[in-house]
Amino acid sequence: MLLPRLALLTFSGVGLCYAGNLVAQNHDDAHEQSWQVTGGVGVIARPDFPGSDSLEVLPLPAFNVTYGDRWFLNADGLGAYLARRDHSSLTLSLAPAVTRRDESDSAHLRGLGDVDRTAVARLKGAYNLGPVTATAAISTDIADQGHGTVAELTLQSRAEITQHFSLSYGIAARWIDDEYAESFFAVDPQQSQRSGLPQYEARSGVGDARLFINAVYALSPRWIIATGAAAARLQGDAKHSPIVEDDSYFQFDAAVMYRF
Repeated sequence: MLLPRLALLTFSGVGLCYAGNLVAQNHDDAHEQSWQVTGGVGVIARPDFPGSDSLEVLPLPAFNVTYGDRWFLNADGLGAYLARRDHSSLTLSLAPAVTRRDESDSAHLRGLGDVDRTAVARLKGAYNLGPVTATAAISTDIADQGHGTVAELTLQSRAEITQHFSLSYGIAARWIDDEYAESFFAVDPQQSQRSGLPQYEARSGVGDARLFINAVYALSPRWIIATGAAAARLQGDAKHSPIVEDDSYFQFDAAVMYRF
């Protein structure tokens, strides 16, 4: 097969890799103790901030590096496999998180203050259930930038259309804790006075739900083109926040990669 196993996960974080969270999962038992490197360029279009009605376009590097059956550097960050079996895996990684909010993004945000990017530690488990892969991940802010703890559940299926072309698609939901909800969706008395927005209290709960699809095409055994799209909707307290301009949003990404 020319087409490697690639999967588009959720857009929870980019890490040091391509903005679409494209994770190359090509695994060859004959090279368990060798380096495997895939690299290229990617671009992502995503909301300026959670709840924004405008998109920002970010060009970012796209790569996946693995060593043997243990270490990796990809969209989940720099990490290691704690366990890896035929139908399941458990990983621990460190990664930057690109979600942020700046007052300069919109006149609507003036007086709210900034929420800076951060770094997260992520524990993720995956299990293959026949044609469906279930993934659960929990990420926590280790740089104390107000991103709190986020848990994510993804159900994904994959279809081989041809020898060179495949689709993956699925659904995902994200739970956010009080700290994340307060940072991105709450308006305290001081912020209300400065911004003119009404005071608003946001608590933990399901933050958003998404549908996603991605397409991967192998131009050759080494060159790969990948594109993806997601449609999402904010939920719970996040949806009703006065900070939110649009509770529905889309995200798009694309990458060209080369397998060394």
